[in-house]
Amino acid sequence: MEGSLYADAEHDMVQILNRYAELSRKTHEYCEGIPLYPSEINTVEYIAVSSTTNLTEIANQMGLTRGAVSKMVDKLENLGILVRYKYHPRQKEIYVHLTKAGVRAYEGQKKYYAAMRRQMSQYFEGLDESQRQTILEFLARYLEGMRGLDG
Repeated sequence: MEGSLYADAEHDMVQILNRYAELSRKTHEYCEGIPLYPSEINTVEYIAVSSTTNLTEIANQMGLTRGAVSKMVDKLENLGILVRYKYHPRQKEIYVHLTKAGVRAYEGQKKYYAAMRRQMSQYFEGLDESQRQTILEFLARYLEGMRGLDG
């Protein structure tokens, strides 16, 4: 019986991971007319909540190379989501900040996920402390197991 419960939980986790992978390959219009991939809107979110943001900080935060971030910033700048600037003309480091369209995309992203977060938060808050801890421990152990896999 317990093996069956684990098999059911693992099946659900695989479904969650598959859905996440599926969504990561699709764009969504967080603001009208500007489709963005999850990695792009996550970058927009990081810029929105950071006081000063340069390409190196974004690369470190997102776990990407500076070159990959530069390429993404090029695309986001071409879409009118952000602009690059330097504090001084001779300065090597490039900083970015959101345009009005970038702020709209960030606000749209918050609305997009708000309903699911609200639903899951209400469910989680309805559980007693030991149930919440059990869920968190299961997820931590599952992640630990995933990290132990080759690949």
